[in-house]
Amino acid sequence: MATPERFVIESLFHVINKDQQDVEFKLNSAQIAVDNIWSRRMLIPKARQEGVSTYFLARSAVRCLGIKNTRAVVISHDAESTERMLGKVKYFLETMKGPKPLIRNNSKNEITFPKTNSMFYIGTAGSRSFGRGDTITDLHCSEVAYWPDPKKIMSGLLQAVPKRTGNISIESTGNGAGNWYHAQCMRAATGQSSFKLAFLPWWDFGEYQIDMQPSEAADFMRSLRVDLKEPELVSAYNLSAQRLAWRRIVLEDDLDGDIYEWNKEYPSCLADCFQSSGGGIFQSVNYIESSQWALSPEDSHLWKLPDHPHPNLHYIIGGDVSAGVGRDSSVAEVFCLETEEQVAEYINNRIEPDIFAHKLADLGRLFNEAYIGCESNNHGILTLKTLTEWDYVASKFMYPLNKVYRTAGNNSRTPKDDVRKVASLGVRTTKISKPFMLGLLRKKLGSTAIIHSPILKNELSTFVEHEDGSMGASTGCFDDTVMASCMVFFVQSRGAISLADSPLTGEEKVEAQNFSFESIIKELTDGRNHNTFPKYLTEYL
Repeated sequence: MATPERFVIESLFHVINKDQQDVEFKLNSAQIAVDNIWSRRMLIPKARQEGVSTYFLARSAVRCLGIKNTRAVVISHDAESTERMLGKVKYFLETMKGPKPLIRNNSKNEITFPKTNSMFYIGTAGSRSFGRGDTITDLHCSEVAYWPDPKKIMSGLLQAVPKRTGNISIESTGNGAGNWYHAQCMRAATGQSSFKLAFLPWWDFGEYQIDMQPSEAADFMRSLRVDLKEPELVSAYNLSAQRLAWRRIVLEDDLDGDIYEWNKEYPSCLADCFQSSGGGIFQSVNYIESSQWALSPEDSHLWKLPDHPHPNLHYIIGGDVSAGVGRDSSVAEVFCLETEEQVAEYINNRIEPDIFAHKLADLGRLFNEAYIGCESNNHGILTLKTLTEWDYVASKFMYPLNKVYRTAGNNSRTPKDDVRKVASLGVRTTKISKPFMLGLLRKKLGSTAIIHSPILKNELSTFVEHEDGSMGASTGCFDDTVMASCMVFFVQSRGAISLADSPLTGEEKVEAQNFSFESIIKELTDGRNHNTFPKYLTEYL
C-alpha cells in the first residue's frame, strides 16, 4: 500500500534521470518496493544504484514541508555523496509544482523550513556527532557498510531518534561479512532485531535489462554460459534473456568477469550481499538460490520448501539450543535423508529450551517422524529431557525414543540411574567431537548436500578458525545454523537405520519411571521376534 509521502512526491517533485533529463518524479520499481513495505525501522541491503537514497531524500523533504518540528537527517559515506544528495534536495524544492516553499540555508549542510519549524541536515559519516542533546525524527543512513566505524557512529545517531515515533532507514550494498552492517542485517533476518529487513535483488529492478527481439532472446537462452552461472539463475529465479544479457554485459565489460564483485554489487539474494573474502572454514558450499525458499505463513520462525514433507521421503533434524533470552538462537535444520537437501529451517532467539523440545517434536511429526539429533551441551540437555519424557495425557512419549539420537553405551533407563540416562541423551560437542563434526559438514556441503537458506549460507561464510585454534563465528556473527547442520550429518547414519524401521505404535502404556529390559524390547519392537531386533538398538539396551 502506497504511503502519503509517495503521493506528494509524485504530485510535486521533479528529478534529473540517468539520461540527464528533467522529468516528473515517478517512483521506480525499487522505490515502490520500499514504499510498499515501509516501516519505522528498516534495514535495506540492496543492489547498487537503485535510487533508494533518492527516495528517502524526497520523503524527508516532504515531511519537512508538511509536518511541524520535523528533524530529518541523512548521513552518507563520503563528502562527494553528501554534496550530491544536498543538490538533489535543493532541486526538488526549486522545481516543485505550485508555490515555492519558504526555505533558509543556514549552512552548506542544512536547510530550514520556517513555516513548519523543520530542519533537514545532510552530512558525512563521522563529520558530526549526534547524541543525547539531539532529536532526530527521520534518520536515513546511506551505504553504512562503507562508513568508518559504523558501530560507534550509529550508537550516537540511534540514541537521538525517539523509540516510539522516530523513523530510521539504513541501506547499503554489502561490503563483506563479519562487520557491523552484516551483523545487523542477519539479526533482522533471524528475527532478533526491531528492524524490518527489506532486501532488494538486482533482478527485480526494472531498469536492469536490455531490449531484445523474440528471436534474439530465444538464441540467448539456447547459449547460456555455465561459467557465468546463468543456468543457475534461470533455475532459481526464472530470469529472462533481457535481464541475463544485461548482467553479462556488466559482468564482462565493467567487472572483468569477477563473479565475487558482481554478487557484492548486484546481489541476487541476501547471501550474496555478505560474501566472505577468504579465510573461512567453508570455502566450497553447494548453495542453490531458490525463490521457493520462503517463510511459512503459519510460523514466522520457519522457512521451508513448499513440496516438503513428501510422503515417500525421510528426514533428519539437527537441533542447536539457546537460553531463549534474545542472544543466540535455538535452531532446527531439516534435511531430506535421501537427497541430502535442506528443506526447512526454524530459528527463534526467544524460545525457552523446554518449549523448543515441543517445537522439535512438532517438526519431527510434520516431517514424517523425522530422526532428531540435538545438542546436549548446556541448555540442550533440558530440551532433550523434555523431548524424551512420558506424556501422561497422551499416554505415550513426547517423541518416539528410537527417533532421538542418544550416545551409545551409557543408556540405562532404570530409576536409580537417572543421571546416566540424562547424560546419554543427544550429541555432546567437545574439543574432540567439534572438529570432526565440522569436517563432516564441510565435506557434505562441498559434495552431495545442498542448502537453500541465505541465513545458513551467511553463517557458513563467517565461520572461521580463530588465532587460538578454536573454530566458531567471527566477532559479531552467529553460528547457530552451522552447528544445527553439523548435528544433521553427525547423526545421519544412525538416523538412516532408525528411519528404515517401523515407528513406535504407542499402543501399550509404559510407566515413565519403570523401565525394564523386557518392556523396552516390547515397546521398540512392537512384539517382533528378538532375533530380528535391529542391531543399532542393541547399543541402547
